[in-house]
Amino acid sequence: MKKEAKYIATVSLGVMGAGFLATLPTAVSSTVWGTFLQGGFEAGVVGGLADWFAVSALFRHPLGIPIPHTALLPNNREKITKALVSTVQNELLSKETIKARLEQIHFLERGLELADKQLDNASLHKGLTALAKHALQAIDLEKLTPLLAEEIHKAIQDVDTSRLVRTLIDTIEDGGYDSKTLDFVLDKAAAWAIKADTRDQLGAMAIKAFEGLQSNGFMAFAVNAFIGMVNEEKIGGIIQNFVLSYIDQMRMKNHPRRESVLTFIRNELHKLERNPQLIAELESLKTKLPEMFDLDEKLAFMLGRLKEKAENFIDQPEFIPVHVVPIIRNMLLSIRENDDMIARGEAWIQDQITAYLEQNHSKIGQLVKENLDKLDNEKLTVLMEDKIGSDLQWIRVNGAICGFIIGLGLAGLRLLF
Repeated sequence: MKKEAKYIATVSLGVMGAGFLATLPTAVSSTVWGTFLQGGFEAGVVGGLADWFAVSALFRHPLGIPIPHTALLPNNREKITKALVSTVQNELLSKETIKARLEQIHFLERGLELADKQLDNASLHKGLTALAKHALQAIDLEKLTPLLAEEIHKAIQDVDTSRLVRTLIDTIEDGGYDSKTLDFVLDKAAAWAIKADTRDQLGAMAIKAFEGLQSNGFMAFAVNAFIGMVNEEKIGGIIQNFVLSYIDQMRMKNHPRRESVLTFIRNELHKLERNPQLIAELESLKTKLPEMFDLDEKLAFMLGRLKEKAENFIDQPEFIPVHVVPIIRNMLLSIRENDDMIARGEAWIQDQITAYLEQNHSKIGQLVKENLDKLDNEKLTVLMEDKIGSDLQWIRVNGAICGFIIGLGLAGLRLLF
């Protein structure tokens, strides 16, 4: 386009020059039309040459002659650069202009909308999977295990032993474990007492007890008579029935004997939290627990297994779309529905942009100047000619045409008067 405009400008000047030369003989012969046309072509040549000189003088010395006030762009480069920098920095891209334009943009809302639209993107899913894997692989179990073990050990040592015993006692009472334990013992006692062997053992023990009694007179006669009437089986049966009857009474809810035993058990339990020997034993046990259970080794094994399971879980195709995306989408939705959070977020973003703009606005001018300084005079001239040269060439064309028209008018006036 630039070459075409320059060609047209050159042709227009050449036409004016050729016309001027062609009409010289007619002007000399003083013919009306010859004088009229010669005046137009003469003015067209003057206008074309003047505009050619003016356009050329912007960029270089016309015909290489160092005429004063020519080559304006190279000679006034510093002024032009300063003016351009000032115009861009303080007018076209002033702080107020940039800030006003940025205030019209709702960055947070647009960011949330864009994020929501991209959640179903397969490339994003791959990226999230890779990120999750990288984060998981970055966990150093050799360093993490001792830290966790140390924290667990501290947590165990920080446990209030008396409170722990009291909590256990309360749990036993609230869950009725004292009553359940008594029932368990009674069931075992009943199962033992009902056996025939138990009956015989009880009978034999009773006979021996009677035989060992030291008595005289009538008491001795009575004991011997009683032993003669009963045997181990009979007396064992009597004792067995008594024991089973007693156990049945103990099983009955709210029976005085049962309640008496449970009260005794509960009182003994409540004494435990104030038992210094028990508390000391438990305190000693707390320090030994990590070694007793090989805490470091078991914790390392557990963490390794959890990490392996997590890696396998991440590798599943549905991990991102089924487990991660819904969480992110719900989070984004909750933020978008929270007008107060959106307003505070937008205000924060605008504050950050304003602060960044205040700190770096001067760099706009610096950037323009640095880019201009990279160009030498020749490259800058070529750049300017490339951008505005075609329009300037049309000034030459217009100068030649306007000069021709004005020349015709002046020649006409000269002939008229």
